[in-house]
Amino acid sequence: MSQIIGNRTTYQADQESRIIRDVYPDIALLDPDKAPLVTLSMKLRGSKPCTNPKLEWYEDDYVARWAVNGTATVANSTSSTTVTVTDGTLFRPGDIFLVPKAVDSSTAPELCRVTAVSSNTLTVVRNIGGGSVDTIPANWDLRLVGSAAEENGAFPSPKATTKTQKISYTQIFRTPTDYANTAIATETYGAPSGDRKFEHRKKLVEHKEKLNAALLFYGAGQYSAAGGPNGNPIRTTQGLMGTITTNITDGGGVLTKKKIDSYARQSFRYGSSNKLLLAAPIIAGAINAWATSFLNVSPGETHYGVNIKRIETPYGNWSLVTDWMLENGAGGYGFAGQAFSIDLDQIFIRHLAGNGENRNTKIMLDVVKDGTDGTKDEILSEIGYVIRMEKYHSRLYNVTDYME
Repeated sequence: MSQIIGNRTTYQADQESRIIRDVYPDIALLDPDKAPLVTLSMKLRGSKPCTNPKLEWYEDDYVARWAVNGTATVANSTSSTTVTVTDGTLFRPGDIFLVPKAVDSSTAPELCRVTAVSSNTLTVVRNIGGGSVDTIPANWDLRLVGSAAEENGAFPSPKATTKTQKISYTQIFRTPTDYANTAIATETYGAPSGDRKFEHRKKLVEHKEKLNAALLFYGAGQYSAAGGPNGNPIRTTQGLMGTITTNITDGGGVLTKKKIDSYARQSFRYGSSNKLLLAAPIIAGAINAWATSFLNVSPGETHYGVNIKRIETPYGNWSLVTDWMLENGAGGYGFAGQAFSIDLDQIFIRHLAGNGENRNTKIMLDVVKDGTDGTKDEILSEIGYVIRMEKYHSRLYNVTDYME
């Protein structure tokens, strides 16, 4: 054993292969097309530290615009002034709602003004707009359009929404390697720096794919205090597929121009007018086929190593990325007919970092000292995803072909 004279520097630790490599900023550059969602999320927003594996935030919405009539039909008469709705908390005296016509009607809808609310029962004044009095069918949609206050009236009852707590968690991702020291010391073809370093790079790509798969396929974050195989706490983070429950479009098997237009209209209803469209190859192929006749598609550009095409729709702009992780298994089942419209402004990556310990992605060298003549390394991340405002994102599924 050699002696060190004077101060000890990082040189000695480096020579002993004991420096822990923090590789998170560089992992995004490794084969970016293999995990484009994680690549773009890392490069555009980066990762923010957190000091608790439980990630919490609150979401709010505006007061409701739509309500629903109950199971009783209301007659088309000005004397039929009782309307029982499914949720009376949406109404206050003075509110005005209209009764939409059937989609093929050109006649203006009837307006009703609420004078009293008792549980789910409304007392209303019919036909305040002077048009026609309509039958209000059971389970019919009602559109709230405002309120009318009387002169010198009492202070109105306010309407407000309840903020909703949302939770995700950091998840521990571990990708191990195990080499005999003899194998490390043996020179091999195809790995000029040795098989150990070659394997590190390969495992980094696999590790990144795990991170991408979690963000893509997981649902709500979950925590079990003693659910691990050794009875210890275990956590899984939040992902898009299980989070998106509102805006889901059935592609109907054969994707048509009309269907993709409908999906675009739904996708841009909420949130940013610029979103990422992460698509299975068949859906990307459909869009490419329609580029000249239907969709305005700009030529592909490379950003952060990811090939991106810009799609202009009447409702907003998509950055189209093909994700080969959206594929089927050998039996023909899987995700090859799906696409995700993602508002990247509402996706955040968090890594656990507190008390001087940073759990961002690292290559941990020689982590097990068990006396064997070998070296056990691992790539470790304790990170979590926060996907806010579920309605800002959407999913398309069931595409097996497309109509040219």
